[in-house]
Amino acid sequence: MTYRLLHLADLHLDRPFAQMGCHGELARRRRQGLRDALRRAGEAAQEHDCDAVTIAGDLFEHERAGADTAQFLVETFAAWQPMRVLLAPGNHDPLVPGSLYLRARWPANVHLFEGARLEPFELADGLTVWGLGHHEPAWTGNPLEGGLGGDAGGRRARSRDGIHLALFHGAETGSRPAGKGVHGPFAAAEIRERGYHLALCGHYHARRIDLGTRLIYPGSPEPLAFDESEPRGPVVVEITNRGDVRCVALVTNRWHARIIECPMDGVTSLTTTVDRVSAEVLAATAGLPLERTTLRVDLVGTVPPSLGVDLFDCESAVRDATGVAAVRIRDLTTHETDLETLAQEGTTRGAFVRVALAEMTAADSPAAKSVLSDALRYGLEAFAGGEVGLR
Repeated sequence: MTYRLLHLADLHLDRPFAQMGCHGELARRRRQGLRDALRRAGEAAQEHDCDAVTIAGDLFEHERAGADTAQFLVETFAAWQPMRVLLAPGNHDPLVPGSLYLRARWPANVHLFEGARLEPFELADGLTVWGLGHHEPAWTGNPLEGGLGGDAGGRRARSRDGIHLALFHGAETGSRPAGKGVHGPFAAAEIRERGYHLALCGHYHARRIDLGTRLIYPGSPEPLAFDESEPRGPVVVEITNRGDVRCVALVTNRWHARIIECPMDGVTSLTTTVDRVSAEVLAATAGLPLERTTLRVDLVGTVPPSLGVDLFDCESAVRDATGVAAVRIRDLTTHETDLETLAQEGTTRGAFVRVALAEMTAADSPAAKSVLSDALRYGLEAFAGGEVGLR
């Protein structure tokens, strides 16, 4: 016999998207895109004749999700009947007082894992899913402690028959991306040790299908940050009653995100900056639907002090020139200046450079040095008679 599941996580319904430069109508479209992604996941599960959809946390963002989101989820999941839906809350949608999970009147096909430790749910004869829910937004317990293997590891597990899957939101410590929060930390080796045939996880937004360690992260179904490029979508998991596993990674995303670098050497004005950035944007997005593409552009290279780029104006001009939905620009350029030579000038500019360099030398932290470096940059832009472009 073969069981078939569609695994999904990190949808983040009601995300604001302001950090991606999305506001107003564009932000509304992005949030609607997340709802559409959930509907497509259900359609894919039905097309693949899945027994259930498993959702490993961060289905929505607790601080922003309201009654309309609850009703949307109830109606969507009800439309998937008789297919089961298993929900394991994460750190962005924890089971705290007032949680949408606890207020919604879920249809009969939905099972919510409310326990703080893995608890069993018999999905089918011979197939048990063990799940838990986060009860706080900063939980740092090990999700694999207890449950099937108990606190004594796999000794309990070997006495149980059938197929056992773990469903939870957690941070696999051996592959944690830089800057990612340590919520529900665990080691991949524990999955097999504790007797699970697979761990269906959420939290990391990049897809990872590692059958060697029995670990699956589907990733976010739509890009939630500029560094989340495709392919994106849920994962169909097929598992036989002998424990053989096959995974099919689906590509269902409709939105796209990119980070690109734009060399600025030789650029001397805002007009040429917009032209250079627009050309790089169009080259990087060839073949993509521009109205559903968002980018971060990092300006690199050396530029004259007289070039002061107003990033807001530049972003607006690039959007108009290319048709991309959103673009954010970071100015990482350096000035074509010899600071030691400037510091020897008997001018106001020379005095300014000497003071700035002395303050930078005396700064006691990288953050302070960075602020002073920017101050020096802005001052030289002003002395050059250009517009001061804050970055």
